[in-house]
Amino acid sequence: MNRRSNGTMTFFLPRVSIVLFLLAFYCSVTSLAAEEPVPAPSPYSKSLEGLSFEILAYLDYSMGQAPLPDDLEQDYNSFRNTRGYFTVKKVILPWMGVRMTFDIHQISDGDYEVRHKYLYTELKSAGAGPFTDLVAELGLGHIPWLDFEEHINPFRCQGTMPIERAGVFNSADLGVGLRGNLGGKLEDAKNRTGQSSYDGKWGSWHFGLYNGSGYHGIERNEDKPIEGRITLRPMPSVLPGLQLSYFGIYGQGNVKPDDEQGIKAPDYNVNLAMISFTHPRFVLTGQYFTTSGNAKGEWLDEQGDALKTVGYSAFASVKLPVPGDKLSLWGRVDHFDADADHVIADKTAYDMVIGSLTWDFHKGNMLMLVYEQTDYEDDNAGKGKVPSPGTRLGQDNKYQLVWQIKV
Repeated sequence: MNRRSNGTMTFFLPRVSIVLFLLAFYCSVTSLAAEEPVPAPSPYSKSLEGLSFEILAYLDYSMGQAPLPDDLEQDYNSFRNTRGYFTVKKVILPWMGVRMTFDIHQISDGDYEVRHKYLYTELKSAGAGPFTDLVAELGLGHIPWLDFEEHINPFRCQGTMPIERAGVFNSADLGVGLRGNLGGKLEDAKNRTGQSSYDGKWGSWHFGLYNGSGYHGIERNEDKPIEGRITLRPMPSVLPGLQLSYFGIYGQGNVKPDDEQGIKAPDYNVNLAMISFTHPRFVLTGQYFTTSGNAKGEWLDEQGDALKTVGYSAFASVKLPVPGDKLSLWGRVDHFDADADHVIADKTAYDMVIGSLTWDFHKGNMLMLVYEQTDYEDDNAGKGKVPSPGTRLGQDNKYQLVWQIKV
């Protein structure tokens, strides 16, 4: 019995000792850690205050028929990364910040190229009187229209907005812009209209002076187009989602004049009007626009004068009555005539129809199933191109699956 007891003690004592030692070690370390002074903040922590990063990408799978002249078409079936944006923002002072956005896109030889989309400093002021919430952008910033429209129609990942799709201009340019609200902010704007941006009680506005070449073009003349948007919210108490907008550009196309060669900078003028109604469950818009030429200065007749164009578009989206309001149906119809006066030819328009079922599963991270079709009149040479008599483009049908990544 004694030998048996001694064996048991011999077996357990070393293990008990180890456990007690570990407990004592843990307690001593914990005690030292509690008594140790808190280390000084990192010298880098100050520089990280107000710093934020954003990622936005459009992953696309498309199949269908691309139009070719003489009523022909070519089948296609491809995965694409149509856009990748990486944004860095920094608040420097309560009234000053900076933004830089890299735009990653695929060029014609298949490689990916990185360029600046935005690079500007932002200055803020409370404003005065009816002109409130003032923001100035100095550098490569937003022009006054497309950012506004894309906050009403959030499905940019499918493709560009009507006037950009037609080839008139793109969304950013080098220059100086100033924007603000009218009469302060609309109370509870997100819940009443479904929109938290451009939330002026009586509307908003944005005016600027720019190179006119767009963010991926070099300025070829010395003209500085004047661009401006004014939006009125006529009944903020009764119909807060109703807005009436006008946008205009006055300048010259981005062409280098040459008196010896008889080359002049053509007109570049835009007039656009849009009515929109936004609600937490649906959005409706209708717009009409006319232009003389485009930003690139390429839409010219044989005498080098800018072509007159006209276009209109209607857009509607509705959230389906399913749990979480994650599913939406939306559709869009575009019409654009690249030669409204029929100087080059008579049949120069196209009509485009888009329909989509979209699942917004988390804060702008979306999966989108789309059908798009474009019908071209006989003399239309394609979106963004000068009409050419007798082109007769074939069918343009696209089945599209888009994944938007947003962080």
